[in-house]
Amino acid sequence: MLKEFIKHIQATTQPLLTTLDGHTFIVTADGNAEELRPTIDHPDTLPLNSLDALVKLVCSEAVHAEKPLYITVPDHLTVRCFGQPMAKERFYRQAYYEAGATDVPGWEAKTQMGFEEAQIALRTRFQETDDTLYAMKLLSDISCGAKVVYNDNGIATTVTTQKGVALQTNEQIRPLIKLRPYRTFQEVEQPESIFLIRLNDRGISFTEADGGMWKLKARETIKAFLEEKLAKEAEEGSVIIAL
Repeated sequence: MLKEFIKHIQATTQPLLTTLDGHTFIVTADGNAEELRPTIDHPDTLPLNSLDALVKLVCSEAVHAEKPLYITVPDHLTVRCFGQPMAKERFYRQAYYEAGATDVPGWEAKTQMGFEEAQIALRTRFQETDDTLYAMKLLSDISCGAKVVYNDNGIATTVTTQKGVALQTNEQIRPLIKLRPYRTFQEVEQPESIFLIRLNDRGISFTEADGGMWKLKARETIKAFLEEKLAKEAEEGSVIIAL
């Protein structure tokens, strides 16, 4: 009797497998049910480092997949290519490629640096514009140091020391300038931003003054680049490009 009782307990406590509408569920002794979902085999998303690589792979490989393909630009550093949901595979959506602008210097919303360091940055981390040249000339005209003035009236001598920065030319400094830092894929024109500049004895500061609108402009520029390179595929409807 004890042996039969143990067998009965084991049988009633084991999970039960049941099928309903083509789906398999496991039901535990306490009545909880959980669906057994199969693992879907699919290729990994291929990481890319350029828009050119994305275009070539879409033209040579991805266009043979189920149409249409979708290309989106979620941010100024990323482009993603994916397909439609596949009904036979539980509506899994395959992401084929993801291009990332990982090698751009970038530029913070607020940056402060010394005068010499700023001169180098303006030459190496920006696309050249009229205001880039203005900023480089401004930095070259700045003198930084101390001025000592002696006054001797025959009774006592006073010494006055003035420290700070000064322009070698008598010119008013423009507080707002337009610059194009490298902040997105280098294959497209860099978005322009308005920067507020401030000078002190420690250096120069650049503060972004466009509310981050350059990010939207960068995405629109990337989208226009892809629409040009994939014009045939977009016209046929095999590729849909969106922000």
